[in-house]
Amino acid sequence: MNGFLKATFTRQKFQGLFINTALGNFAGYVAGSMVTLASSRHALEGRAIRNLFGLLPRKQVIVHVLPHWLEWLLALIVGFLVMEAVRYGFNHLNYAAFVSASRPEPQIAGSDRVTGRSKPPSARTPASRCARTGGTSHPCRS
Repeated sequence: MNGFLKATFTRQKFQGLFINTALGNFAGYVAGSMVTLASSRHALEGRAIRNLFGLLPRKQVIVHVLPHWLEWLLALIVGFLVMEAVRYGFNHLNYAAFVSASRPEPQIAGSDRVTGRSKPPSARTPASRCARTGGTSHPCRS
């Protein structure tokens, strides 16, 4: 049991988990903040009794284009999608490396399986002379 725990909870795995989580959360937070910035704008306060009809300096007011609840919901959804996309990107890189390492190398037509070198033209079979026509002889040479 102790060997299993040591093999499962290694420093490298924890470090990868923390980096993946931290980058995903940060990217999600930035994306959600960008939604909030995109859906609001700054405007100067109009003339009113509060600023003595323009005699006092005007204040900058934040104007929300969307209702507050919809802005919050969009920020939450976009942030979550970006966070999951970052997590998927990290995991896809790990799985792609694992899968590509487990695939056998493709065989090159006309090569020797043992040495990997190409066979001389005299040693090739007649069916492997023309790859464009599916292994049959070339129509121009007949």
